[in-house]
Amino acid sequence: MKLLMVLMGLEIGGAETHVVELAKELARRGHTVHIASNGGVYEKEIAEAGITHYSLPLHTKMPLSVSKSYRGLKKIIKQNRYDIVHAHARIPGLLCGMLQNKLKFRLITSAHWVFYTNFLLNHITDWGERSVAVSNDIKKYLIDNYKYPADKIDVTINGIDTRKFSGDIDWSDVKKEFNLGDDRFRIVYVSRMDVDRSAVAFNLLEITPRLLEKYPNLEVVIVGGGNDYDRLVSKVEETNKLVGKTVAIATGARTDINKFVASGDMFVGVSRAALEAMSAEKPVIIAGNEGYIGLFDQSKTDISIKTNFCCRGCEMPDNETLFTDVCKIADGNRQEMASFNRQFILDNYSVDRMTNDYEDAYQKLLDKNPFRPNDVLISGYYGFKNTGDDSLLKAIVDGLKKQKENITITVLSKTPKETSALYGVKSINRFNFIKICRILKKTRLLISGGGSLLQDVTSTKSYLYYSTIIKLALKCNAKVMIYANGIGPLINAKNRADCKKLLEKVDVVTLRDSDSMQELINMGLEKNVTVTADPAFSLQSNEVPTSKDYFIVSVRRWKKLPADFDTTIAEICKKVKEKYNLSPVLVPMQSKLDLDLCTKIASCCDGEVKSNFTNIGDMLGYFKNSHFVLGMRLHALIYSLSMGVPVIPLSYDPKIDAIVKEWGCKEFSAEKFDKQNLLAQIDEVIANRDALSQDITKTTKIMKEKTVLDSQTATKLLEF
Repeated sequence: MKLLMVLMGLEIGGAETHVVELAKELARRGHTVHIASNGGVYEKEIAEAGITHYSLPLHTKMPLSVSKSYRGLKKIIKQNRYDIVHAHARIPGLLCGMLQNKLKFRLITSAHWVFYTNFLLNHITDWGERSVAVSNDIKKYLIDNYKYPADKIDVTINGIDTRKFSGDIDWSDVKKEFNLGDDRFRIVYVSRMDVDRSAVAFNLLEITPRLLEKYPNLEVVIVGGGNDYDRLVSKVEETNKLVGKTVAIATGARTDINKFVASGDMFVGVSRAALEAMSAEKPVIIAGNEGYIGLFDQSKTDISIKTNFCCRGCEMPDNETLFTDVCKIADGNRQEMASFNRQFILDNYSVDRMTNDYEDAYQKLLDKNPFRPNDVLISGYYGFKNTGDDSLLKAIVDGLKKQKENITITVLSKTPKETSALYGVKSINRFNFIKICRILKKTRLLISGGGSLLQDVTSTKSYLYYSTIIKLALKCNAKVMIYANGIGPLINAKNRADCKKLLEKVDVVTLRDSDSMQELINMGLEKNVTVTADPAFSLQSNEVPTSKDYFIVSVRRWKKLPADFDTTIAEICKKVKEKYNLSPVLVPMQSKLDLDLCTKIASCCDGEVKSNFTNIGDMLGYFKNSHFVLGMRLHALIYSLSMGVPVIPLSYDPKIDAIVKEWGCKEFSAEKFDKQNLLAQIDEVIANRDALSQDITKTTKIMKEKTVLDSQTATKLLEF
């Protein structure tokens, strides 16, 4: 995945550290991460992690800077074609939102804090297509103040790099730099020193003289810079002068926060800094400008988590309470407090968990594309009341829905209303090319399948239709998958050349048989081609009670059938019935084409025509109870094999030849076969039915597994 993080700057701060740690971990996981910001002290750290930084004045609302940032982001995003742009804070979110419709990228934001709001600010703030809040109270803030939909907000944590923030870190260089004393009781305070963040630093300095009286080895180290830093330095100097020695130290802004934290015996602060200190096995007092939680222990976990360790809504800090809690730590079992804190972070606030949360949020974002809201458009021979082809549609739809929850599917059908009602999908007329073009522009993936769509043996019109749909999809920049197809026969040389050129452009080709693979090899095409299985093998049967023993015959009209075909089949049915007491059942797979022939045969052999199945599960259940199947229709044979029932194919088309080859069945030509040989094959099948059924079931299991590969491949194409 390729991501751009956009934030105001890379100076010291909780949100900035959050982004840096996230970006580093994403890069470690193999994602490509770029950062755009005004830069700052963390630039070196992200460069060492292999992360590209683009410097833009995103830290200010000055019109010239905003214009420069807008132009810079536009250029960066156009050049790099990111999968996701991730904005942090208002200015980055506003600029990215302005660019999104022009450049058609995916936008997610993070909410790290609760900001001042008013009508104008609410109107211009852009929280993207999804937002990630770093606590539940910030999620509530987004819902209450911006009416942002709750189902588009994910909640994460301030993940801490527990390797970086550890009590074992070597801090000798900062000890030397600031002349930190040995054998001191050292309080470390870390925060951005802005007027809205620095209050507790002053509280701590005010109680320092009292603490020094009780703990003569006291040392107070205050880390951080900001717009209130000069006032802080004055307070430090005033405190040291008051006690007559250097007991308080102000370091200014630092990137080596982990070393200062490791140097301390305890920590005072809020938010991410408090979590970092806990990771480093330090007792922690949680206190900040928004409130006071106090000494962190088991009793404070709920309120701390609820406020994201920021004390929002808690009582405000005061000197006396802070003094009391510092003394509790100084006089208490600090190792026990420290161990509890470290384990709490390991269990609940690791960078790994935070990054997992973001990867989940990214995937949710990619799963729904506002520019292409229709995930899949399925093209095939659907809506013609052909049981075989309609079962393919059911199998494909069921497989996709199993792989991807809430997938959006539209089907091209001759009877859209019926298709929509039967399969729970959207559907449009397969001949309404205006609507087809319109939906393709909003579709992420065209599935052409299953069946033998790219062939011209029935007519060139058929090939032209399905190839045209594929060409339109490619023109509309949709991805294309040829889904478990049979390829050919392609007799016309022009069609063969066109097919090769077309399939070289699609994303994936999967085939239902090895003969189709050979056909493509003969065309000179092997790239991105895999043999899987007919989707119908994935269909499940229902239990269908039967009151008689029977075998199934499934035949169709065909231009090359002999004139006596119907009477010959009827004679065979009568002989099987007389010899084995098995009733012949004629099953038309496409009523419009098959019913009259099946009815005629049934009337000549005292057979039954069975065509009133309410659903495909019932039909499969009926095939399952059959002793064997004599069939011309491909899916009559596939239904039988998928249920472990022996078949005797009557071939009229290369697709039947292909299944004969795959399964090792004895084949008879529908156009010319010997009646006695066919009866002998029926005798053999009936005599060895159990053994044949066991062998078929073993192979069927493999075919069912292969069908899953198709649905997995299709949904993977939707990821990016």
